[in-house]
Amino acid sequence: MMLLVAGEWLGKGSLLLEGRTLGETIEAEAQIEADETGLSIRLQIVLGENSRQMLVRVAANDVGTYVVSVRSEIADTLMGTAKLDSEPNLGLLWNDAGTIYATFSLFSHSGGLGCRGFARSEATTYTWEVAFSRKQQVVKGDNVVSLRRRRR
Repeated sequence: MMLLVAGEWLGKGSLLLEGRTLGETIEAEAQIEADETGLSIRLQIVLGENSRQMLVRVAANDVGTYVVSVRSEIADTLMGTAKLDSEPNLGLLWNDAGTIYATFSLFSHSGGLGCRGFARSEATTYTWEVAFSRKQQVVKGDNVVSLRRRRR
């Protein structure tokens, strides 16, 4: 069973650049939509004061794995393959020029979803770890009834 399910997700984690001892905080919002051919994921990532969008497409292929495409405004389009139906859920991505490589793993985490990965671009290696949870919808109503007695 695939861990990625349709809905709105909120994530928080960290990004660490090679050679540094402290990571930067990542906050993310993900909107996952399913259709007849796969999943479309729209990610809004906030890293420090910078905000970036990524579009991810996940579609099953004819050999039992998934084709993954990641488009972003911060790097080349990455294409790759992933195994997402059973643990370990792993993926490998790369750009056409072969100058950027990324790996990731997805796993169940505290009722949500965890994502860890590594990326290599030119001479820099990045690692990240983000925990996602389903976004809770706030329900408001004018007809709220209190069962407690009010103090007078």
